[in-house]
Amino acid sequence: MLIIFLFSLIQGFTEFLPISSQGHLIVFNEFLELDNTNISIHDATILAHFGSLFAVMIYYSRTIKNFILSIKLIDRPDIDKNSFLLVNIITSTIPVLFVGYFFSKFFKYESDNILLIIAISSIVFGLLMFFIDSFSLRIKNQNSLNYLTSFYIGIFQCLALVPGVSRSGSVLTIMRYLGFQRRFCVFYSNLLSIPVIIAATSFMFFSQYESQVLEEIFSFDGIMIFAYSFIFSILFIFFFVSWVKRFSLSIFVIYRLLFGIFLILYII
Repeated sequence: MLIIFLFSLIQGFTEFLPISSQGHLIVFNEFLELDNTNISIHDATILAHFGSLFAVMIYYSRTIKNFILSIKLIDRPDIDKNSFLLVNIITSTIPVLFVGYFFSKFFKYESDNILLIIAISSIVFGLLMFFIDSFSLRIKNQNSLNYLTSFYIGIFQCLALVPGVSRSGSVLTIMRYLGFQRRFCVFYSNLLSIPVIIAATSFMFFSQYESQVLEEIFSFDGIMIFAYSFIFSILFIFFFVSWVKRFSLSIFVIYRLLFGIFLILYII
């Protein structure tokens, strides 16, 4: 039960912060193998992400409701701000769907160098995020969005397919580079996580579907992973949204550097 608790804590802690949930879950399984429990790492990852998905949808339930109501105006985003934002979210999602599918065919997550990849990605992209966040303009908001900008954001988000980069971190970095305010960057990044998590977990589920998967998902361990991940995810969404209202992203840069250095020392 302790392993399940820690696994869910890491998922909730890292999913929406710019520090790479994928990289942390891989490292977690390096030290504390979840396979020692009654649920596989594959199924646990699906459940943990669904917990995070449920959390972000609850947190932004009003925005999602507005999206649903604005669908009837999806062909006229010029007269409705909700449909305009929805179309931009879709535009930013499209690149990672295509790139992610082919990336999964060629990238080997079981590579002997995976911890080194995570360490280097954490350090390099942490430094990149620091310099861009520190020296970029902070004047743009939703009114400055356009479909080309959203597409650029989606392209940069594809870098997060590499463990250690961070989906949230990649989106925040490119949006800060383009001059968007931190608060709007976090808002957009969190909304963008919804279709990305749905696509990723659906792909994982159907690509390795077996009859016992449903048994594991609805087992006691499976329900606990979902519940813990939901609780921790919504807590850290609240934390992150509050944090960027008053502070920079430097604390996350420091964490990324320490995390990367720790992995390098462990490898050596």
